Amino acid sequence: MNPRTARSATAPRRCLFALATLLLLALCPAGRAAELTTTERADLLQQLRDLHAKEPNFEATFTEQRTSHLLNKPVVSEGVVYFSVPDKFRREVRTPSPSTTVSDGRTMWIFYPSFNEVELYTLGQRSFFDQSLSALTAGLNFEHIDEYYNFRAYHDEAGYRLDLMPKKPSLRRVLEELSLFLNSDFLPTRTEITLPKGDHLSTAYHNPHRPSLSPALFEFTPPAGAHITRPLGK
Repeated sequence: MNPRTARSATAPRRCLFALATLLLLALCPAGRAAELTTTERADLLQQLRDLHAKEPNFEATFTEQRTSHLLNKPVVSEGVVYFSVPDKFRREVRTPSPSTTVSDGRTMWIFYPSFNEVELYTLGQRSFFDQSLSALTAGLNFEHIDEYYNFRAYHDEAGYRLDLMPKKPSLRRVLEELSLFLNSDFLPTRTEITLPKGDHLSTAYHNPHRPSLSPALFEFTPPAGAHITRPLGK
């Protein structure tokens, strides 16, 4: 199988994995944490929603380590991520295999500069893909989170942790468990995701903050001569 065919064959799952890393905005696991009551958990979600209404943007650099039953050793990548509530994001992997994923909530692009190749996804056309994407962005903006997950929340002096387990079988095909660790300012510093077949993603976020972001960040124009594919069809 040539590299282009291999990328196309795994494209939908791979881009959802990339989105899953955006979902988990976390702090290093705390030692001893008290579980929140149902009322406290609801209050926490409301605080997060209110915060995102006032400050909808997020930016951080990241270092991500992926372990897989198919790999002899972990793969470590570095890059930068931007997110704007409710569903706009940009994720640039800079090393070791550069790629840029951009979505304005309607269209998602994945660009591979080393090959000058682009994958194009039109959202709102495929049930499984769109439901998974909606579930992942629900974790980013905390809207409708109860629709997609069973979850428990904990609190200690370092901040909060939310453990999310997917409710729907379609989402369980993409990921098994999410652990979100938030510091006292609700800013992310680390990610933990358990994927099917025992694969695992651990992402550390550096210098997380809530800046003003240009709308142009969430736009993408393929470079001249780029080969464009539609892995999900038109």
